[in-house]
Amino acid sequence: DGSACRLRSFIKKNRSGLTKVDELNATPLHHAAEGGQIELMQLIIDDSSCEVLNVMDSSGNTPLHWATKKNQVESVSLLLSRGANPNILNSNMMAPLHMAVQSLHNEIVKILVQHSSTDVNLEGEAGNTPIIVACYKDNPEALTLLVENGGKICKPNKTGCMPIHAAAFSGAKTCMEILLKKGEELGHSAKTHINFTNNGKCSPLHLAVQSGDLEMIKMCIEFGAQIDLKQNEKCTALHFAATQGATEIVKLMMSSYAGEESIIDAVDGNKETLLHRTALFDHYELAEYLISMGADIDSVDIEGRSPLLLATSCASWKIVNLLLSKGANVSLKDHLGRNFLHLTVLQPGGLQHLNEKFLQMEHIKNLVVDEDNEGCTPLHYACRQGVALSVNNLLSLNVSIYSKSRDKKSPLHFAASYGRINTCQRLIRDMKDTRLLNEGDKKGMTPLHLAAQNGHEKVVQFLLKRGALFLCDYKGWTALHHAAFGGYTRTMQIILDTNVKCTDRVDEEGNTALHLAAREGHAKAVRLLLDYGAKILFNKAVASFFHEAIHNRRKDVVSAVILHKRWEEAVVTFSHYSSANKCPLLEMVEYLPDSFKV
Repeated sequence: DGSACRLRSFIKKNRSGLTKVDELNATPLHHAAEGGQIELMQLIIDDSSCEVLNVMDSSGNTPLHWATKKNQVESVSLLLSRGANPNILNSNMMAPLHMAVQSLHNEIVKILVQHSSTDVNLEGEAGNTPIIVACYKDNPEALTLLVENGGKICKPNKTGCMPIHAAAFSGAKTCMEILLKKGEELGHSAKTHINFTNNGKCSPLHLAVQSGDLEMIKMCIEFGAQIDLKQNEKCTALHFAATQGATEIVKLMMSSYAGEESIIDAVDGNKETLLHRTALFDHYELAEYLISMGADIDSVDIEGRSPLLLATSCASWKIVNLLLSKGANVSLKDHLGRNFLHLTVLQPGGLQHLNEKFLQMEHIKNLVVDEDNEGCTPLHYACRQGVALSVNNLLSLNVSIYSKSRDKKSPLHFAASYGRINTCQRLIRDMKDTRLLNEGDKKGMTPLHLAAQNGHEKVVQFLLKRGALFLCDYKGWTALHHAAFGGYTRTMQIILDTNVKCTDRVDEEGNTALHLAAREGHAKAVRLLLDYGAKILFNKAVASFFHEAIHNRRKDVVSAVILHKRWEEAVVTFSHYSSANKCPLLEMVEYLPDSFKV
């Protein structure tokens, strides 16, 4: 009693301190409630306004939240008896009841649900009610208390999930039994209840399969879950299980299915079967089981992919070899016209993943000349990827290195375009003449053009050494034009060191490589061409390279020219008769006045 008097006296002398907050924005009452200091709590409440009961800290927690978190039963009782609001949500959208249920503080749950002001169906984060939280946390004691005190067992959250979904996902078997029993009392048969769907049309069985709880799946099936029920994307629970490679779950559902239509080849919204789903992640054991049960190994999805094509595109090599051994149709193509060999060479390692005996089969050998929708063979693909082993394997099958795609590209065009130097060397090794080196595609571009266009200097150097000529494409561009357009100075230097005379070749618009480099703003490329003595010529619009740089406001190029030893030559090269391309100095005043500061 003496200490209580002293405490009361201290509080009276320091009333202003009762409303002070710490770094968490918490009041003395928060701390007293958390510590279960009942006497101090009473003194604070008695000497303060009722507002102190519901003051929130920086996380939105009231003293009631603090007491609940620390399982301080007496603190909770006192706060409620003195008028604390039990329905305040903190910044995590949790009321004290949500918190108590989640923390398994069931004595506090009991006190809260029996308090007249408590909303037992209050929606928290994502619209979850305390009952949904109880099911997610597998807290059957709290669930019973909530149900007995007005909790709604069929109230969904924002995703449409009901308590039954939460119980199924969490493997909360006792909670599931409580819900189904209460549901029957409310007029919902267990079979109806167990097939309730959320906003995505997922049933409790779908969610049980997602979590992989075999016992919960058995329970759902025993209560009448529809195994062939499809959600929004037309997936059954079996599709979910097949994607996970959950063989035992698939076996359980297959053996439990009593529907009239076959389910083993059921398709989802993409027309993928269970076998397609196993192919995604190389679930070999499950694929073997499905095939043994009669699954269609050649069913095609919405993109024209059979399980073999899908497995190949996903590098699921165990299943690829399994399907080949089971006689899968290798002639099937996807919607881009690609057979399984096209897709194989697109993968790292390519053909080395296939059992050698398959590559010796005549019907698979025949695929090497098969073309996709663009006219490309598997060799074109292998050359693009630069997989040396795949290229060698395909060439050993007598595929022609002269085959052309629909846009008239040979395998060498592809290898050069993607900078595959080893592949270029391998292809040229089998050439009897230089025809392939200098053949143009539908744009007139040779392998040298394509290599230069993409700045592959090693390939450019190799092709030049092997006899590639300085030809023009159908726009009149040389390899130097392409390299200059991209600003690839190392590639340009290789070309210039091989044939310096090509600097002044003009395209159909009269542009030299110098014009293109200036127009695109490649200052280093412009400097390089000037150093190599490129002539300052007019194009058909009577513009020099300097006009192109100025008109396109390429400040770096203009600055480089001003500082170059050929500066005066660039300035005086203009036509007095051209109204569009006047003296460069006057043009600079109009377009780039800041250049005069250089």
